[in-house]
This record gives sequence, C-alpha cells and structure tokens, in this order.
Amino acid sequence: MTDTIHDFAGGFPAQTAASWRALAEKALRGADFEATVKRHTIDGLQRGPVFFDRPAGTGAVDTLPRNGHLPWGMRQSIVEATPDAANTAALDDLMGGVSELELRLHSTGQFGLKANEVDLLDAALKGVDLSLAPVYLDSLDGQGHHAHLALTLFARRRLDGEHLQGGLGLAPIERAARQGIALDDQCFPKARDLAQLSQAAFPQLKIFRCDGALAFEAGGSEVQELALMAASAAAYMRLMLDAGLSVDDAAGAIEARLAADTDIHLTIAKLRAARRIYARIAQSFGAREAAQRLSLHATTSGRMMSAKDPWTNMIRTACAGFAAAAGGADTITIRPFTDAIGRPTGLGRRVARNLQILLAEESHIGKVTDPAAGSYLHETLSDELAQAAWALFQQIERRGGLVEAFAGGWLQGEIAAVRDKRLQQIADGEDVILGVTQHPDPHPKPVETNGVWPETNAPEGAVTAIRLATPFEGAAS
Repeated sequence: MTDTIHDFAGGFPAQTAASWRALAEKALRGADFEATVKRHTIDGLQRGPVFFDRPAGTGAVDTLPRNGHLPWGMRQSIVEATPDAANTAALDDLMGGVSELELRLHSTGQFGLKANEVDLLDAALKGVDLSLAPVYLDSLDGQGHHAHLALTLFARRRLDGEHLQGGLGLAPIERAARQGIALDDQCFPKARDLAQLSQAAFPQLKIFRCDGALAFEAGGSEVQELALMAASAAAYMRLMLDAGLSVDDAAGAIEARLAADTDIHLTIAKLRAARRIYARIAQSFGAREAAQRLSLHATTSGRMMSAKDPWTNMIRTACAGFAAAAGGADTITIRPFTDAIGRPTGLGRRVARNLQILLAEESHIGKVTDPAAGSYLHETLSDELAQAAWALFQQIERRGGLVEAFAGGWLQGEIAAVRDKRLQQIADGEDVILGVTQHPDPHPKPVETNGVWPETNAPEGAVTAIRLATPFEGAAS
C-alpha cells in the first residue's frame, strides 16, 4: 500500500470545448447541435451539456461545518386543525426523529391549526420542551397576532430567553401579495414593535421570513424566487434597523425559505446562489462576516405534488429532499406525500420524516460540508443564477422596493408570464412530468387522508400550482 497520489490525466492532452464539440457533432450525424444538445433553464440560462471553465470568483459556499449526527434541522409542519390533534402529531413527530416543529396557523382552522388564544397554542405544544425542539410559525393570516401569542407563551413558560431558538415567521409583504390585500398603515409599525420585543426578550429567535418560495409555488422561475428573497431581505433589514436593532442582530434575525424540487442540480445551484446573494446584501448594510451567513430553510415544492396519484410523490419528495441537503440547507421540511389532497395521516408524516433520516443516516450526505463545491456544472449555474437574480433584485429596488413592485402588480405579472410559459411548454410536450403528462397510472390506488382541503383558497402546497394574487392596492410605503 502506498500514499502516492497518481495523476490519472497525466500524459493525455488537455481537452477544450472546441475539441469536445467536434466529437459531439460527429456523433450527432448531421443533427443540429444547438437544438439537440444545448439546454436552458426557464430563465434562459444555459445549463449544459458540459462546462469546461468555472466562472471566476466562485468556489465553495460559505457554510459552517455540519454536525455529523444532526447535519440539518429536520422540521416537520403541523397542519392539524385542533390543538389536541396538533399536539398528538407534534409529539409523534418528535418521538419519530424530527428536531424542529413548524405550526401552520390559520384563524378558522380550514388550512391549519386554529389557535387564536395563548391557551390553545399552549395546548397544541403540551409536553413539548421548547428549549430542545424549536418551534417556528407559518401563519397564513393574522401573523402579528400569532407572533404575540408565541412570545406570550414563551414568557409564560419562563424559557431561557438568551438561548431559545425558533421563529415568528413574519412576512407581511409576502402575505399581502399572496392574499391580494392591502398593507394597512399599521402593518409595519406593528412589525417593528414585534421586532423590538422579540430581540429584547428572545434575541436568538428568527423574526422575519424571506419567503422566496412564494414566487416559485406561483409558477415563477428560480431567478424570480431568488430575487424575491433578496428584495424581502433588504426590506426587512431596513425595517429592523428602523426599530433600533443593530446590523448584525437584524441580519441574524432573518430566515429565508426556498423551494426544492425534482430538478436536483438546479435546486443545488439555487440554494448555493442564495447564500452568495444574502451575504452581499448583509455586507452592503455593514454586517460583519459572521452575520452575513444566511439561515436557509428549504421546503420540498408544493407545485410538483400530484393530487391524482399521490403515491408517486414519494419519489418527488425524496429527490427534492436530496437536493436540499446537497445544496446546503440549514433546515429542511419534506411535505407528506398526500399534501396536495389534504391533511396527512400518521403514515404521511412518518414517511416524510423518515426520508430525512434516510438522507442523514444512510446516505451520509450531511457529513460533507458542501457536496457541490468544485463541480463546474454547479459552480457555473450558481454563478449565473446569482448574477441574474441580482439584476432582477436591482430592478425591484429601482421600482421602490418590494412593496411597490407588488403594489402595482408588476412583479405578479412577471411571475405570471413565466408560469404561462412553463404551462405552455408542458402542453406542447417540451417539458415532461413523469406520472402526470407521461406514463400516468390509469388506475391510481386511492390514498387515505385526514380530510381533504377545501376546493377554494387552498393553502400553499395543497395544489399543484398556486396563483399569486394581483394586484393589491394602497400598500404602505
């Protein structure tokens, strides 16, 4: 046995793009090279077939070394309507291996947990040690009210404020855009008050969520998703600075949510690009290097989920979960395979959490800090996505920021144009969805749920494609 490192490429001439293309054209036997071989994303970015030169300035993503036993936060979404049902699901998930909980809250209980009083929220989290299992809010409406309830509950339980983890999930701009409602004059002042209260009592909590996934689930592109995240981060940074938070505290109080889907390589590149974009934004505000690191939450996409044959969603979520892990997400949520139909049974939740355990314990992907580092494909796509998203972000800023971009309906229109293009490509057969547009099961097996979602106003992730409401009038400046 020897420690000698052999150069397997030694003695062979270096290959160039021109020499490779000559061989490729010979293999194509007259077929058009551009039309046959070259591929592009929906944003028009080239994604192959092969790259020879890595863009200058790219390299490994600035991520902290992962913990081999808990490489990322395994966050399960609790969507049950009543506190008792939510509590049962939460305790089962924690006992089954998840490390974090996300409460999807809804004032009427149609699309999530109805917990409009602190006692109801307390009942939903009965027996949950919040100092060990962080809780994050995903409020579909009444975000400020639910955030107040959470802070009240934390204080009531006398939790260690200096070390308590979790998140309030405030995203007032995205919520208004999703619901097509106005941002009233008190929206931002209330958000500033919550930011001050949270930072003073529980400085480790994530206050705002930059919900870039909103654009993706509405049919938008990866570039639009990243640009929405960037514009949201800039808006909430300014808001927190107005509230008196330091730059570093404000940068650390933000969590971004992006979607992961079955396009593994593009998802990996998107997540890596998100870190570069956020670091540049935080740096521009004057944040120190340690505070420039993005807290990144990846959720398997809702728009990719099949309602007709839910069993096939297990494959989709497994691919998306792998992409999220390989892309370096800090936290991952895998949707139950019945998410497009209704609330999951115990089986749906168990499969979702076990997929994460399989990724961590059997694939060992979490033992690698940045699996895609050095790959010309991922480095190139990450750079191109970051550059294109930054350009779109600058357009949003020139229009007055995210509030104004939504208020006039411009950003919704841009997203709708990409969605229509995507749907047309599917209709024309250019894009294939296995199990849906190609090779569908003529007799799909039925699946059990704990009640189906209402047909109208379905929550994010409960349908295959979600409309982003447009426009909303009278937005706050």
